[in-house]
Amino acid sequence: MSDKRVSKEEDKKEIDFMSNPSLQLAVKKSKRKQTFKYIGITVFTTIVLLYVLISGSQYILNQRIEVSSEKSLLDPIYGANLSSGGGSYNYDLFSVTIDERTFKTVGNRSILWDTKIKKIPLFGRIETLNQGSGMVHTISLDKEAHRYIRYNDFNNERKIDFYYPGLRYDYLPHELDIATDLDKNKLIEVAISFDKPMTLAEVSKQLGNKNVIWLWVDTSSKAQMHRMEKELDSDSLKTKGGGGAFGFDINPQEPYSNQHEEFFMRTLKELKKKGFRKSLVNEALKGIEENTRSTEGKIQYNGAVVTGTAEELKRFQDLPFIRASVLGATIDKY
Repeated sequence: MSDKRVSKEEDKKEIDFMSNPSLQLAVKKSKRKQTFKYIGITVFTTIVLLYVLISGSQYILNQRIEVSSEKSLLDPIYGANLSSGGGSYNYDLFSVTIDERTFKTVGNRSILWDTKIKKIPLFGRIETLNQGSGMVHTISLDKEAHRYIRYNDFNNERKIDFYYPGLRYDYLPHELDIATDLDKNKLIEVAISFDKPMTLAEVSKQLGNKNVIWLWVDTSSKAQMHRMEKELDSDSLKTKGGGGAFGFDINPQEPYSNQHEEFFMRTLKELKKKGFRKSLVNEALKGIEENTRSTEGKIQYNGAVVTGTAEELKRFQDLPFIRASVLGATIDKY
């Protein structure tokens, strides 16, 4: 009996111990700490995983942007008086949307020439969401101008064309005469073509640098010139559209610096190394190599782009070495 009584008393003490308020409070605190610990670990792990996911996604997207932007290497040396800029990049977790814009400079103002919005996903093909029509043109036979005139389909501005030295044409336009008669508050773009290729030093001496903003590099080979002369009948087929011409901008601070040519050739060789627009780049390098044999390695130029007011352009009007001139884009001065 005494043993049973002792056992009951011990069970009672144990129950009393377990129901002790201090012990229950300690147990609750311990459970709360464990809960907070697990929550903390979960939150920390989630943050780390999200950081790794976002950083990895950004890295991959930036790599894809870099690869897709190889075109930007070509932009500074291809397309008469055209430049890229003012675009935007909008990132989300698995893609980036790029708003690309192309401008034409006329005097001290810029004209939006084309737009393109594309989406680069983390994986898969790049998608063009919206393509402007600036690189598309409508062609109209202008009887008064005696030639076909191309208009930018995006903004309805006139596109420029160059005329090769050495090729025969039925008609050579002299639209500087039109440009110099336009409103005094207009800024005007004109493409001028030389009667023979010139070196940078010759262009500097004969053309000067005021209002000259872009030079057309001679990249045509003798074979190309022969084919155009023999196989192409129409004048419009024998011109070089401004958007497909090689050349570079003129820096007003150093208008005819050799650094321009060095940059031009370095860019072409870099594009060849990367294999971008392989046929186009290789043909250009081949033509330059062929054309510089007679000039001790000096690049030759077939024309230029000049811009300014009607009054400012008058100085080009009677230069004897200008074979043809084509009116391009115009914009109000103010």
